[in-house]
Amino acid sequence: MAAEKQSYRGAPGYTAFLGVVAFWAAASSGNEPYVRVLAGVSAAAAALHLGLLLFRRRRDRRSTAAAH
Repeated sequence: MAAEKQSYRGAPGYTAFLGVVAFWAAASSGNEPYVRVLAGVSAAAAALHLGLLLFRRRRDRRSTAAAH
């Protein structure tokens, strides 16, 4: 069996971390306005991605539990 590389892209903790960093950059008054806007968009995308990850994880756990 070949070892698979673990991707942090699907980890909720990592996605939450990216969202917090992006939100922090968007709220920072030291950044240029365009950086703040892009960071805000990134924070929103990270929050949406985190929500989808958690929803899919819960759905998969329910379907697995129902199958047994």
